Amino acid sequence: MKFLDKYFTKEPCNNGRQFEIDWFKFVLIYRLAIVHVFVEATPPANLDVLGIPYYFDSVVGGVIGPTRFMIMMGLGLAYTRHGSPKEVFMRGVRLGVIGGILNVCRYLIPSLIGYGITGDTAKYLEELPYLFFGNDIMQFAALAMMLMALLLKLGLNPPKIFGVSLVLSVIGTFFRSVDLHNSVLNVIAGHFIGIETVSGDPYIYSDFPVIIWFIFYAFGYLFGYYYRRLKDKNKFYLIVSPVCIVISVLFCVWEIRGGFGMMMGAGDNVFYHMHTGEAIICILACIGTMMIFWFISKIIPEKLRKPVESISRNVNQVYCIHWVLVWWTVDLALYCIRGTCYMKPGPAFLLGLALSVASILLAEVWSKIKQNHKRKRAYEKEG
Repeated sequence: MKFLDKYFTKEPCNNGRQFEIDWFKFVLIYRLAIVHVFVEATPPANLDVLGIPYYFDSVVGGVIGPTRFMIMMGLGLAYTRHGSPKEVFMRGVRLGVIGGILNVCRYLIPSLIGYGITGDTAKYLEELPYLFFGNDIMQFAALAMMLMALLLKLGLNPPKIFGVSLVLSVIGTFFRSVDLHNSVLNVIAGHFIGIETVSGDPYIYSDFPVIIWFIFYAFGYLFGYYYRRLKDKNKFYLIVSPVCIVISVLFCVWEIRGGFGMMMGAGDNVFYHMHTGEAIICILACIGTMMIFWFISKIIPEKLRKPVESISRNVNQVYCIHWVLVWWTVDLALYCIRGTCYMKPGPAFLLGLALSVASILLAEVWSKIKQNHKRKRAYEKEG
C-alpha cells in the first residue's frame, strides 16, 4: 500500500536493541516491588480510595503496568531471532514451569512457614490453593506464547494475529465475572475466561484470562513488526503519541469521575476483566507515553545505557525475585513479627524501593552466573 510505504520500509531498518524500549521496560521493572509492597501492605478497603496506595495499585500496577509488560513481550517477539512456532511454544512451556516454581517459592513455602509460626489459618492457608493454582502473569504469558505459536504455525501474519486477538477480546467481553459454581472448574477456567465467584469460594477469580489479555501480546507483536520498519521515529512520536495520550487520559478521567469501568468499577477484578474498548485505551496510553521515553533516551549519557539495557534483559528474573522478596518480607516476616503486614504509605514506598534495588541486583548476579555456566559448557564441548 502506497500509504504505508510513505512511513514504513519494506525491510526492517530498526534492527537490534532499541534503547528507548529498554528504557521504557527499565522504568516498568524498577516499580514492580513498590507496587506489590503497596498491594500486600495496604488494607484492601484503602486500595479502592483515591490516594497513594490506589495510585500504585490501580494506576501503576493496573492500567500502566501489566498491559505494557504484555505489549513489550509481544514487541520482543517481533525482534527475536528465535521466533519460530516451535521456539515460541517451548518458551511458553519454560515460562509455565518457572511460574510453578515461583508459586512454590513465593506462596507455598512462606505460607507453610507462617502457619507453622502463627497458626493463623485465615492468613496463610485459606487463600493458598487459589494463589498456588491461579493465573498470575507468568501463567498467562505461558499460555499466550503457546497460542501465539499456534497462530504462527497456521501462517498468520501480525495484522491477522491481532485480528484474532480482537475477536477473542470481544468474546471475552461477554465472558466476564463468570461463576461455574465449582471451585476446581473455576480455577481451571480462570486461566482462559474471566472468572469471579459470586457464590462458594470467595478467593477464586482470574487475574489474566487469556481470552481478554491476549490482545496486548498480539498488539505488541504487530507494533514491533512495523516499529522495525518505521522510517521516522521523531515524526511518529510527535504526531501519533500526543493524540493517544489525550484520548486515553480523557477516558480514564471519565471513568474515575464516574466511578465505573476498569478504573473504579465494582468487583475485585474489574480491571483484569476489561472490555475491548478499555483494552484499546490501554494500548493508546502505552503508545502515548512511549513518546516521553523516546525523547528522554536521546539525552541519557552513554555510561548509563549499558546498565539500563542489562536490567531490561532481566525482566523475568527481576519479576520472580521481587515477588519472593515481597512475600517473605511483608507477608511472612512483618506479619509474624508485628501481627500485621499493613504499613503507612511512606514506609511502604521505602521498603518497596529497597526490595526493587535488591531484586535488580540479584537478577544481575543470577544472569552472570547463567552466562558463566553457558561459557563453561561451550568450552567443555569444544575441548
